Amino acid sequence: MKNVKLICAMAGLMAMTAPQWVQAEDAKPEERPNREELREKLKNLTPEERQAKLKELREKHPEGAANLERRGEEMKKMAKDLGLDPEELKKLPEDERRAKVKAAAEKKLTELQKKKTDGSITDSEKETLEKLEMRKKFMEQRRGEGGPGRREKPGAEKPADK
Repeated sequence: MKNVKLICAMAGLMAMTAPQWVQAEDAKPEERPNREELREKLKNLTPEERQAKLKELREKHPEGAANLERRGEEMKKMAKDLGLDPEELKKLPEDERRAKVKAAAEKKLTELQKKKTDGSITDSEKETLEKLEMRKKFMEQRRGEGGPGRREKPGAEKPADK
């Protein structure tokens, strides 16, 4: 008799939780497309179709669009802090742009470190100095781990080990 009650209780619990299992499976988040796949799809579209598809993706994933805009604003601010014109940087080839930003960052870092030792640094300059030091540390760690100093271009083949 005890076994029958136990089985009935277990069956009741399972019946109560079954809808939650179905909901959990139905509520899976939509997978985001792979960056390379998306790039290939967009590459084969006309400019009008590409713009429409990008608009659709931005509406579908507003958090990604917001992050992209935020990063763009941060990059513009950093370029201005380094004494560079963000619009000029956009026109340069990637390697030349990276070299120019790196040189300006090193120059600004040295200048701000000197101001810090002199005691004439402002609060906003302290903030810029901290960001530049963190960026420099991050880049050194990346290179030290054998990782690339910059992102690899999508679709670039990695050399095979022999």
